[in-house]
Amino acid sequence: MKNSSSIFLLCCFCLYNFGYILYFFAFQLTLDREWEENIWEESYDFTGTELIEIPLSLPYMANQENFQTTNLSMEINGQFLRVIKQRYQNDTLQIIYIKDPKQQNLKEQVTEWIKSITDESQKNSRERNHFFAKFFPKDFMADEHHIFRALKIDLTRSGITANQPNYKDISLSLTSPPPQFG
Repeated sequence: MKNSSSIFLLCCFCLYNFGYILYFFAFQLTLDREWEENIWEESYDFTGTELIEIPLSLPYMANQENFQTTNLSMEINGQFLRVIKQRYQNDTLQIIYIKDPKQQNLKEQVTEWIKSITDESQKNSRERNHFFAKFFPKDFMADEHHIFRALKIDLTRSGITANQPNYKDISLSLTSPPPQFG
C-alpha cells in the first residue's frame, strides 16, 4: 500500500512538472508558427513597428536596397521583440521589430512556476507556513519563551553571566609528533 501510494504521488508530481515543461515548449512552438504566418502574410499591425539601427561592420557584405522579411525573436532589457524585417546598409544593420506580448506573458508564467517550485516567492512560503501551523498539533509545539527563561535562571544560579571576560584556555601540549603512515 505504501509503495503504490508513493509511486502514485511521484507520478502526480512528475506529471505536474513535466506538464509545465510540455506547455512551455508547445506554447513556444505555437507562438513561432503564429508569428511566421502573420509575417509571411503581412497581417500584423504596422502601427506598432519600430526601427533600430545596430552599427555592424561585416567584411564583403554588400548594401541591400530593400528590407528582407525575417522571423526572429530577441530580448532587449527584459522585453521580448519580434524582428519582422531587416537589411544591411552602410555598415549598419537596420531592424524593424514589433513587441511580442505573448512571449513576455509566457516568460512571466514560467518564472512564476519556477518560483513556486524553488520557494523563492514570499507569498508561497507564507501560505505554506500557515498551512503547516494550521494542521500541526499545538500540543507538540514547545513555548520558546519558557525555555529561554529557564535557561537564563539556570545560568544565573551557577554564576555564569553573558559578559564574563575570563575564559579558561584549554590547550594540550603535544610531547611527540603525530604518527607517520606509509
